[in-house]
Amino acid sequence: MPRHDDAGPPPALPPDPAPQEPSAWRLTFTYEGSDIRLVAQQRVAMVAPPDDSDRTYAARAGTWVELRDAAGHGLYRQILADPVRHGYEAHSPEPDEGSRQVQPQAPAGVFQVVVPDLTDAHDVVLHRLDDAALGASRPRKRADRATAQPVVTAVLEETPPFEVS
Repeated sequence: MPRHDDAGPPPALPPDPAPQEPSAWRLTFTYEGSDIRLVAQQRVAMVAPPDDSDRTYAARAGTWVELRDAAGHGLYRQILADPVRHGYEAHSPEPDEGSRQVQPQAPAGVFQVVVPDLTDAHDVVLHRLDDAALGASRPRKRADRATAQPVVTAVLEETPPFEVS
């Protein structure tokens, strides 16, 4: 009869890898009139919104941010509500007067976008597409297809945070 010796406790399993914190980039843009600039980039422990690539390919208007690899291929796109404030509501201190819309001649401000920290991401591109891209001299036809022009293109790299002065 064969003899079975106790082999002892089972071997220890390797520890589970530590869960990774979500990682993203917080991109800070400033604008003055039609001039938009990327002024700060920081890595943050956040989850970025889902990829909107399929929704931007048929875009006829709008603003979106795109991450590209070093060869210029798109990796991720996020649609943005118009980040440039073209007006605001002003309230009168007088009780008999209502509020009114104010449209500054040269809007200025700051907006931030959170995008995923993708391994292959190299560049960030802000696109803006509107009727002006086709030229305001003629009405837009349904078949017209404007090409979005990059407004800002920059290499992803850590920068100091943007400080309001």
